[in-house]
Amino acid sequence: MIMSLHPGHLMPTDDQRIHLYTLMMRSRAFEEMVKEQVLAGKIPSSWLSGKGQEGIVGALAQLRGDDYLTFTHRGAYAFIARGSDPGRLLAELFGKADGYCKGKGGRHMADLTHGIYGKSGTIGAHATLAVGMGIAAQIKGSDQVVLSAFGDGTSNRGTTYSSINASVVKKLPIIWLCENNRYAGIAGGAEYFPFESMDKLAAAYDMPGCSIDGNDVIEVYKQMESAILHARQGSGPSLIELNFYRLEPFAIGGPESRSEEELEHWTNRDPLLTFRQLLLEEGVLSQPMLEDIQRKIDEEMKVALEFAEASEYPAPSEAFEDLYAP
Repeated sequence: MIMSLHPGHLMPTDDQRIHLYTLMMRSRAFEEMVKEQVLAGKIPSSWLSGKGQEGIVGALAQLRGDDYLTFTHRGAYAFIARGSDPGRLLAELFGKADGYCKGKGGRHMADLTHGIYGKSGTIGAHATLAVGMGIAAQIKGSDQVVLSAFGDGTSNRGTTYSSINASVVKKLPIIWLCENNRYAGIAGGAEYFPFESMDKLAAAYDMPGCSIDGNDVIEVYKQMESAILHARQGSGPSLIELNFYRLEPFAIGGPESRSEEELEHWTNRDPLLTFRQLLLEEGVLSQPMLEDIQRKIDEEMKVALEFAEASEYPAPSEAFEDLYAP
């Protein structure tokens, strides 16, 4: 039996909802810009787009500045919602010296000023980093929380299981956030997980958990409020599954394995478009306000691209700097 994680009661204000919409728009705009640069051959790696999963900002936007975040291989929303500079993000993807990791990390980057300590190149290994962060918060006696996002394809990894187990045993302030976009690579969920819902993991480890519609950014916001309170009070970890759908192939420029009918069905449920329509219907946003938000974001991305293109590549002599040991 799953221990329920009841949603919070605090509805975001109109200003907060506009902020959430703006974060979703900024994330989408950055994704589109990166896609263009990958297809133009300016980014020397693949890009795993998070287009269609922007409802997650309802969770990310509630973190405090001193909270920790581990993220998946997919999407820019982790950085955008935390306040990272799009110019430095793009410079990193270009392999430029002004990037967050001096051009040496690519999409495996970190932004320590915003509590994002990077990730491992191995799927699921960043869950162990989350445990370390949770222990650090406990040792310090702080009420910091750790939001550790993982994809549904990571749900069958041993590191995921052992990390969740450790968080329960040690009662760590971790929120395990499963981004279930229904595919791991090109494999459907039934090929790698025996249950329909990832919140079964919560039941297995006797911690609160829930499964919600990740396309509903308000529901994500409310559920995250409850999970954060649970963690800050010292009650231990919890798990939230966000069900949504990525609208791009596994990797930009790669093959598409899904049917046109499936893609059309989920495109009609695009969280950005549905949230925009809701805000218009409720009078929270007007058409002139939408146009102003779009104009500012377009200008921001233009400046980011100019910054990244103007940045220099790191010098060859720096190749062995910034390592764990000389």
